[in-house]
Amino acid sequence: MADRIKVYEEKTRKGVPVWAWLLPLLLLALLALLFLRHRPAAPATDAAVPATATAATGLPSLGAVHFETDQATLTPDDQATLDRAAEAMKGNPNVRLRLEGYTDSTGSDTHNLSLSQQRALAVGTYLKGKGVDTSHLSGEGFGPANPADTNSTAAGKADNRRVELYTQP
Repeated sequence: MADRIKVYEEKTRKGVPVWAWLLPLLLLALLALLFLRHRPAAPATDAAVPATATAATGLPSLGAVHFETDQATLTPDDQATLDRAAEAMKGNPNVRLRLEGYTDSTGSDTHNLSLSQQRALAVGTYLKGKGVDTSHLSGEGFGPANPADTNSTAAGKADNRRVELYTQP
């Protein structure tokens, strides 16, 4: 009986088989390949450029258009800014403008998402009315995401109620 135990112990002491080392390495390599293949690469030419850095396009520095609480109506100051942008856009037919609407944190997420979309649409509609080709406009509302300032002060909330304008070549 002692001979059988000794033979069994010798067979099990040989160490870890090679496949037990290679299998985890192979799985890690497959996961890394899967991650790298499905990760979208942002092309450099399609990246949005903030309108404040638009010297090459000839467009005025716009930044953002701001709104009153729970409103999607443009103020006279905002209309004047958009008038200048419309004139510059008509003179630059290859430039596209992306409109991104935002809200402060007041209200429900559903309401804010809808309001931010209405704000982007209001800016797009105004620019269209000034003769800007709608095929050069794109936009989306993001609700309270990506605040420009804190939502704990009135001034911060006012900064967050905006539509940002980005030029795209």
